[in-house]
Amino acid sequence: MGTALQMEDREQRLSRARAALGAAERSAARWGGRIDRTALQPSAQPVSEAADDGLGTRLPVPGALTTLFPRSSLRAGSSVALEGAASTSLLLSLAVAAAGEDSWCAIAGMPDLGLRSALDAGLDPCRLALAPAGGDQRPQVLSALADGVGVLVLGSDLDLAPALWRSLLGRARTADTLVLAATPPGRADLTLRARTQGWTGLGQGSGRLRRRRLEITAEGRGIAGHRTAEVLLPQVDGMIATAPQSRSQRAESREPMRLLQPVRRAS
Repeated sequence: MGTALQMEDREQRLSRARAALGAAERSAARWGGRIDRTALQPSAQPVSEAADDGLGTRLPVPGALTTLFPRSSLRAGSSVALEGAASTSLLLSLAVAAAGEDSWCAIAGMPDLGLRSALDAGLDPCRLALAPAGGDQRPQVLSALADGVGVLVLGSDLDLAPALWRSLLGRARTADTLVLAATPPGRADLTLRARTQGWTGLGQGSGRLRRRRLEITAEGRGIAGHRTAEVLLPQVDGMIATAPQSRSQRAESREPMRLLQPVRRAS
């Protein structure tokens, strides 16, 4: 009987997710796009990028950020909060890596995000749902998306209530949905804080800003204290890359010089 109830509850969640994504499908049809609804069908095989080690499905992260996460990956159904600089770029980079080639990704609370930016980041428009930031049905839409997609990205314009945030996290844990949120109103499993270290691209009074260096600090579940990494973005061949060590860092990493003891020759 318990199994039957679980199956019924799953069917109800899928029904709500299909209804919420139906609006996105009709909107996409206006500019010639389409939504592949086969992604909503139950699958016995995990995505190719994900790995199940018995402790839950692990999702990949960008290579430049692997040192920030426990076991160099993210757990499906967990949550990540991003604070500080370049939150949009970091959200998209994490979403692209976690979604892979099979999972759906939904973005809400980013009204200024253009489809071109999403495409440049690597998101597939045929597996992407964009939800409005406002509206009376916002809690129901977000809940349905948390039940029906693989990766849910929440922007800072949502202005979520703490109660709705906790509810979304509970649904995401049940459905193995990864939640990536900019400055959420409550705690997340992991928190990333980014700080700009400098920009490159300007010459002697001319040129344009091309790239910036970020210092990212991670803390939360599975991390003792905190972890830090420096990255560069954007890259021509990707959203984010590992920053090369500065001169001071190279000097600190060198092995200190050792003085050899004088050797006396036998007379």
